[in-house]
Amino acid sequence: MKGMRKQIQVVLLAALVLAGVGATMYYFEWTRPVISLDTAFDTIGRSRDIAVTLRDNRSGIRKYTVALIQGGREYIVASEELPAKGTLERVVRARINPSELRLKDGEATFSVTLVDYSPLKNTATLAAKVTIDSVPPRIALLTGSHNINPGGTCLAVYRLSKAVATSGVKCGDEFFPGYLVQSGSRPYYVCYFAVPRDVTGATPMAVIATDRSGNQASSGIPFYIRRTRPFRSDSVNVGDAFVQQKAVEFQQLDPSLAGKPDTEVFVYVNTTLRAENDRKIRSLCGKSGGKQLWGGTFIRMKDAAPKALFGDMRTYLYQGQTLGSSVHLGVDLASLAQAPIEAANAGTVIFADSLGIYGNCVIIDHGQGIASLYAHLSSMSVKEGDAVAREQVIGNSGATGFAGGDHLHFSMLVGGVFVDPKEWWDPHWLKDNVETKLETVKAM
Repeated sequence: MKGMRKQIQVVLLAALVLAGVGATMYYFEWTRPVISLDTAFDTIGRSRDIAVTLRDNRSGIRKYTVALIQGGREYIVASEELPAKGTLERVVRARINPSELRLKDGEATFSVTLVDYSPLKNTATLAAKVTIDSVPPRIALLTGSHNINPGGTCLAVYRLSKAVATSGVKCGDEFFPGYLVQSGSRPYYVCYFAVPRDVTGATPMAVIATDRSGNQASSGIPFYIRRTRPFRSDSVNVGDAFVQQKAVEFQQLDPSLAGKPDTEVFVYVNTTLRAENDRKIRSLCGKSGGKQLWGGTFIRMKDAAPKALFGDMRTYLYQGQTLGSSVHLGVDLASLAQAPIEAANAGTVIFADSLGIYGNCVIIDHGQGIASLYAHLSSMSVKEGDAVAREQVIGNSGATGFAGGDHLHFSMLVGGVFVDPKEWWDPHWLKDNVETKLETVKAM
């Protein structure tokens, strides 16, 4: 009996000890709180917005401090001491303005300190080296003349005083990225950009550069509008055969169109699908390489008559009913049926497949944001990733997609925006507006 009592006493004592240890560990809470920065950064410009998430899942947050340390001195960005337990999470959002804090450009430490409500006052810290840079890049525009045509292409060349995160030209509502060209010890940027079809003297046009710290600079581009002739407008009468044929073709490609009236399918293809296709084309062209792959004038389909021009506004009429309108963003060229189609210039194939209204379509990237598109092909002899030479046969003309007869729809794009191909076919335009500019810059 005495032995059994002793064993029970030992067990009870052990349980009490374990309970006491557990209660002590729970009470004192050894686990540190957690700090997480929503977006990491290593530079701060004239201002930077930050978001820091603070967590303590036990006793809660007691106090925190967000600061910058420079020259041994602490500059408080945000701080708070919470009056009671229970706040398990706090998201601190703040804007850092180095000039208001009287910080100097140069190295500093971004610091966050968090203390919980445990009697041990568990503390977590986050410290990261940062560079304060409040000086925006300087832009030197190297091209003096920018003679433009509505719907055409323009080239701007510029140098920057420092490395940047992004740079390019803002023209109208569009931004076109610049591409760095390493030329000896003095690199420069080239930026081909599309001129809006409705350009006026008041259209915004400027080089914009943003460095890694978020500092932005802008330099206006002087320009002269050379041609102001209006684009053509026309009404196209479509008959039963065409509407029915295209409805059947696109219903086979998209089962969701099955059973819908032919005219409804026609309108969908000419509006919704057209817009979807153009968005995909822009996305594809956004992956353009940084090196110029082309050389010399772009070639035009041989012995072909133009059937529709760039910028033509078409209104489709069917039995007196309007089935919508569209802007023609290329040049239609017709020759013999299934005529061989040649690459307009050297480049890399970035697309060779069926593409909605464009039917069988090949897109060639010529580098630095320039691309050419060949649509309605009956066959394609290249695939994505192929390098092609100028005048290399890439397929044959046809009537696939939203085409009424055998022809080539040819487009030129700059930064994913359709531009007038006629300029790229013109050796005089190319010499005056591209080649001479580049030769002049290289000689500087």
